[in-house]
Amino acid sequence: MVETVHHLILHVVFILFTILLFQMFTSESDGDTRGFPVPFFLMNLVVLAVTMAFPEVYSSGYVYDFKVIPVILAFLYGGKRVGISTFFAMLVIGWFTDHVWIFLLINYAIYSMLLIPLSTWYRKLSWKSKMLLISGFYLFIPVTRSIYLLTHQETEQLLFMASSTSIIWITLILSIYLIENRLEQIRVKKELIKAEKFNVVSELAASVAHEIRNPMTTVRGFMQLLQRETLTDQQKSFIDISIQELDHAQDVINQYLSLAKPQTEEYEVFSLSETMNESVDVMTTYAVMNSIKINKNIEEDLMIRGMKLEVKQVLLNLLKNAIEAVKENGKITAAASRHHDGRMRIIVQDNGTGMPPEQLKVLGRPYYSTKEKGTGLGLTVSYQIVKRMKGEIKVESEPGVGTTFSVFFPGST
Repeated sequence: MVETVHHLILHVVFILFTILLFQMFTSESDGDTRGFPVPFFLMNLVVLAVTMAFPEVYSSGYVYDFKVIPVILAFLYGGKRVGISTFFAMLVIGWFTDHVWIFLLINYAIYSMLLIPLSTWYRKLSWKSKMLLISGFYLFIPVTRSIYLLTHQETEQLLFMASSTSIIWITLILSIYLIENRLEQIRVKKELIKAEKFNVVSELAASVAHEIRNPMTTVRGFMQLLQRETLTDQQKSFIDISIQELDHAQDVINQYLSLAKPQTEEYEVFSLSETMNESVDVMTTYAVMNSIKINKNIEEDLMIRGMKLEVKQVLLNLLKNAIEAVKENGKITAAASRHHDGRMRIIVQDNGTGMPPEQLKVLGRPYYSTKEKGTGLGLTVSYQIVKRMKGEIKVESEPGVGTTFSVFFPGST
């Protein structure tokens, strides 16, 4: 038995070493394993082939190997296509390695059907919850096998099965840890790159915005003086357009300055309900001008701790974007409520043009905007404000259906 356990431990070393090699020689784009990446599938294929080619067979004919690990990893981190491909690869390998093919098909077909919905739920969980879920999922099989051995009076196998189950379970946990750690490193690096971009925008705003603002104010003043002169209708129209464009440029500069200005972090406890109502009232006139109705569903006595003026700026940005995304006679819903996790949730929903997934991925970046004259700075500022207040923004959108912005803020306590 000691020699058999020794062979199982060699399998452990091989599996963990293969995962480390995969992480060393793949790019960061492959680190996001969803979307059927070839390297991740090949990694699982190699682990499957080696573990199934050299299984540990107990004296009574029971096979113990690690093929369950690549199957679980394929579904959890590769998605449905990688998981199903790994399942069929396992059947092919099992055909050539003298496994009991029909049992392999039935058992792992059931396993795969359970893993497909489980993988979607798995990605939303915290680290500890993931460990508990997968441990319970895997250990359910050895528990049922133990019951089978007891009912068939094969107790001599129980000790070996317990030791092999422990080794396989520990290997599964270590494999998940290595992959989760890699994904966390990629996430942190992306956050650092994003923060560096914000710093570049802030430095640009601080050095240029004030210098541009002063001559623009002077030009606007002279144009207003020209309006008092005797001019043709066409000349007046040209001056009006020039003043409008100068005002638009002034708005852009103000958004740059809001990125660059130092944050005092002077928080206060204030009513989110009142702030939400005030923001909707301010934007109602703009909505009416575009034949758009704003429906309010705001709970009373919602209190948060933060920066009231900046929260109002976030709300105005979201409402303005919703109005501009909706065509005439559209509808916008502005709602605020207490979420089940204790946070305060704000929802701004429209039935406008919507956005495809590739636009959602870059939403909030400086200079990115879906509007013809937009700079993207309004959402950039909004994302920074929410993040600074330890909040969160979630966006759901579908082309032709509409967009829903959900903003979460911690409560006042």
